[in-house]
Amino acid sequence: MAANLRSTFAVAAALIAAGVAFSIGWRGLREEPALTHLDVKVVGLDYHLYFHYPGTDAVLGTSDDRLGSRNFFAPANASVDLNLTSRDFVYLVEIPEVGLYEVAAPGLEFKTRIETGDSGVHSLLGSQMCGYDHPELIGDFVVQRSADFRRTVRKLSPAPLPANRTQ
Repeated sequence: MAANLRSTFAVAAALIAAGVAFSIGWRGLREEPALTHLDVKVVGLDYHLYFHYPGTDAVLGTSDDRLGSRNFFAPANASVDLNLTSRDFVYLVEIPEVGLYEVAAPGLEFKTRIETGDSGVHSLLGSQMCGYDHPELIGDFVVQRSADFRRTVRKLSPAPLPANRTQ
């Protein structure tokens, strides 16, 4: 009887260990690798900053791109290449925590790179050079773990077609 009980416990322990190992292995297969690079297009228009993110194909400028405004999202510990332009006025875009101070101007494209660092929320300070405050240009620079960043971008609106002025 004692031998049967030990045998039953041994089988149960083996099944539990196999289940835990399978669960860990399955979770590892499902996780996408961390993002280390991102391209984002920033467009100033009508006293707003619009952020164009690549969609599921990870290529900026295709039909599955996503569009956000006011808050700028990025993956943690990644290089982010920004392409800034404007459709109407000259805008200043500043993120002091990463040393970004750049211009977006009509008919011009300014390119810069930032390094995001660890997850966190920082100030995104936009201004338009007309001399008036525009609260719509002030937002957050939100640095997230890669998985959280992917979820955030999937929830954003589809980016408009290139014929739209925010493109």
